[in-house]
Amino acid sequence: MSSIRQHTATLLLPTVFFGYAIYANSTMLFAAAGSEAEAAQVNDLSLSYVIDGEATRDLDALYKSELPHRDAAVGVIGNARYALLGSGRKGVIVGDDGWFFTGEEFKRVKPTDIESAVNQIGEIRKKLAAAGIELVMVPLPAKSDIYTEHLPDMMRNDAMVTAYGDFSTALSQAGMTVVDTRTAMLAAKPKDEVFLKSDTHWTPAGARATAEAVQNTFRQSGILLASEQVTASWETPVDVWGDLTKYITSPDYAPRVGLTPESVPIYRASVTEAEGSEDIFGSDASVPVMLVGTSYSANENWSFADFLRQTLSTDVVNVAKEGLGPGVPMMDLLEGQVLTDTPPSVIVWEFPVRYLGTDTLWTRKTNAGNGGHHGPVGEGNV
Repeated sequence: MSSIRQHTATLLLPTVFFGYAIYANSTMLFAAAGSEAEAAQVNDLSLSYVIDGEATRDLDALYKSELPHRDAAVGVIGNARYALLGSGRKGVIVGDDGWFFTGEEFKRVKPTDIESAVNQIGEIRKKLAAAGIELVMVPLPAKSDIYTEHLPDMMRNDAMVTAYGDFSTALSQAGMTVVDTRTAMLAAKPKDEVFLKSDTHWTPAGARATAEAVQNTFRQSGILLASEQVTASWETPVDVWGDLTKYITSPDYAPRVGLTPESVPIYRASVTEAEGSEDIFGSDASVPVMLVGTSYSANENWSFADFLRQTLSTDVVNVAKEGLGPGVPMMDLLEGQVLTDTPPSVIVWEFPVRYLGTDTLWTRKTNAGNGGHHGPVGEGNV
């Protein structure tokens, strides 16, 4: 009798296990198809759907998105990895005192990549000049360059210092107007942090130092703009979870390992039109300054466009875009109608040097319009 019970148990256990697995997976697959379109797809369950691997693909996606304990698992594992090993997911570099860096700041830029970029920028400058628009280049140094003292010893190198210097020099030798933002940010650094500790981006202090450097370059280069009255003020700070923190652990679990959101002061500036005054730029829709660039300019939390309005004492139209790097927003601008409908006198082009040499510098990564710089950390976060 005992052998019969043992034999039954031997067959029953795997039967129950695999039976439950089939039930759970099929239930999950059907339950996820909440919308009519998804339901139509799942209702088409057939042998080819399974054989061709589509069912496996869909289940893989569902496991990643629908498992009830996934977020908790990510948080717990991330916390343990950070607390025990002092590291995060692939692509993020953990420095001391809560300073995080993106891995793409440690690659060396080839001289040919700099030459290619400067040649491309030179062609763009010619097109703008033909339309009567002056181009001012604003190369941005890498966070790992400005805060190298917070890096692990083994990660310290001069890759981004060299890239910034070579790029700026090549632009100047090509006859372009170039803003020395690295010197400005190093000078501002003792007074305030110019980059967020847990994010790839600058702080408003870094944006302000850069805006002041742009104003100095305008003055030294003889770029004259009609002065307007600008009203500016500081607003209530906002709490921001650094984009690199998300590659350490989830925000819900981050406080348990001492990580917190960063407080970002908000600065706002606007041109005040004098009552009864005429449009000083005439009756057309022209603007004095147009800002092109990445999320350093597009994200309003950093207030770069506002600092430009205040330091230049004139209006600034911001057409920067997030998630596309520095090249694609300029190509979009050249291909669109904005320059025709709203021609600027000057274009300020914010250009992080860590994007030099990337294969999506001038073109989108996909045809879906989602841009090429919002992949995993290390592929770009601007």
